[in-house]
Amino acid sequence: MDVANGYTEKFVDAVKYVRSALPDTTIIAGNVVTAEMVEELILAGADIIKIGIGGGCFKTGTRVLMGNGTYKNIEDIKENEFVINKDGIPVKVLSKTNKGVKDVIKIRSNASEYTYVTPDHSFFIGDLSSCSVTTIASSGIVKLLDKESKTQPKQSKYKWKEINECDETTSMLLMPNNIQWKLDDSFKIDLEKNLKSGTYDDTCITTNNKIKFNRFMESGYDLGYIFGTHLGDGHARIMNNPTNGTECGATCWYFNITEDDIANKLSKCIENVLGIKPSISKKEDKSIIIVSLYNKCISTTLMEFGKKTEKHLPSKYYCSNDDYIEGIFDGLIDSDGNIEKCKSDTIYCFTNTSKQLIELFSWCCFNLKKSFGITKRPGGPGGLKNIRDDAQFSDSYRVKTHTLNRFTEDYVYSRLLEKTEVVGQEQVWDIEVDCPTHSFIADNMIVHNSVCITRKQAGIGYPQLSAIIECADAAHGLGGHIISDGGCTVPGDVAKAFGAGAYFVMLGGMLAGHFESGGENIMGINEQGESVVTHKEFYGMSSDVAMKKYSGGVAKYRSSEGKAVQIKYKGKIEETVLDTLGGLRSSCTYVGAVKLKELSKRTTFVKVTQQLNNVYN
Repeated sequence: MDVANGYTEKFVDAVKYVRSALPDTTIIAGNVVTAEMVEELILAGADIIKIGIGGGCFKTGTRVLMGNGTYKNIEDIKENEFVINKDGIPVKVLSKTNKGVKDVIKIRSNASEYTYVTPDHSFFIGDLSSCSVTTIASSGIVKLLDKESKTQPKQSKYKWKEINECDETTSMLLMPNNIQWKLDDSFKIDLEKNLKSGTYDDTCITTNNKIKFNRFMESGYDLGYIFGTHLGDGHARIMNNPTNGTECGATCWYFNITEDDIANKLSKCIENVLGIKPSISKKEDKSIIIVSLYNKCISTTLMEFGKKTEKHLPSKYYCSNDDYIEGIFDGLIDSDGNIEKCKSDTIYCFTNTSKQLIELFSWCCFNLKKSFGITKRPGGPGGLKNIRDDAQFSDSYRVKTHTLNRFTEDYVYSRLLEKTEVVGQEQVWDIEVDCPTHSFIADNMIVHNSVCITRKQAGIGYPQLSAIIECADAAHGLGGHIISDGGCTVPGDVAKAFGAGAYFVMLGGMLAGHFESGGENIMGINEQGESVVTHKEFYGMSSDVAMKKYSGGVAKYRSSEGKAVQIKYKGKIEETVLDTLGGLRSSCTYVGAVKLKELSKRTTFVKVTQQLNNVYN
């Protein structure tokens, strides 16, 4: 009795029914990964339990929303850092795990890039599958999401669902409506730290040229606007004066020749923050206005913001001050964005080649309660003329706020715009968080922490070896046995499964691609020009290939959860079997086991961390 995830009451009831109908038949049931569920299935009548549920995870480069409002690649996250969970609360990262190379699908949602994720990863979604297309169109998504379903008993439409079971029409991806950032309310920048010559007191700095300006810059609307416009259209630099060997700083903002109001607004903000006025000049021949501020302390500060595609707001300049955030938002729009009017609504658009600025603008939208969508635009010359043939252009990204309300009581939804079948294999990662919801935000979507170690969880993503050890103890205590299902790629993996307490080990990929294996032969031409078998088809039993072959196709109420791939032809299976048996014999020899059955009694597992690896090396 085989299902992908055995954590349902219906499955337990089915085991009880089969046991009552066939009292003398051996029942194999699965798949589960926790001791509690093993015990429940054995007590329901199962004799042998299959162990193993694949843990979902994300490709290298997936952007995770941190507790301080910034984003990090999932592989760069460290223990004890904070991420945002499904309820908008900062939670501590307990561990980060490289899950190896796995099959991934590609989805497009509300992020600057495609998200590559294993098909079994769980997302927290608004599920409208119980609503008709007509109802969705007439009632509105927000109203339907907050309304319980008409089923008995009534159920919330907010639920966890594997991404391979989601669809573009009825599955709404979610973000928390309110986020409690792990940030200070405000900050103050002391410009004296950048002063190399001149004098200062408690409030002011005076240069050698007798120019006086405010020593401190405090977070507020004016400073946010200065930062926002600089990130959009500013440039800071430090220059050497060859005549006297001194340094001077210059910061310039560039606007369209018609944008006098923006230049004047920026000038006023600079005066409010620093107590000095910048200069404003027009270059008619270039159709630009330049706002210039010659101040080394300011230039040194703004040079921390990077250049071109690496422009960003340093994390130390994030805070929860709403006026400051609104200033950044307005500065980004006035410098590198535009405003569109749609009937009574206002649409804000921000376009940039820096993904970090796109993420900053998204952070502003979260705080200002503006839902948004992100699109990627391939780089190109635009309207430029006389471009060199070898010219390279950076991709750009555009954030556009929505006109329709996408805020429910607790969440803000976005659509699943695109989802593919398996597109290949990638290096994937996951994190474990210290949170009962086991959730975090990846590419602006609430996702499950599949490295969950809570014993009573569904076990999504439980490490296979740990699951075998725990489940074997539970099964043996009740006179049952377990099968290790999945994860073996070399003979040593098989030995570990038996050593952990498995009575049987299932092999799929290791035995696929051989002469004796199932699947169609894929022909090719060898170096001698002969037609030979180069690959064999390999498919999971829940794939559409298997369903069409054995069940007449995929039923309307189901989705294909497996895949069909081409495996490189490996020849006769005898060599692989002998190699695996040889590995098992060697394992028994090393630990002193006379029989395979003794392997688990004589095996001790040691957790090898990166620190231990460094010691051994």
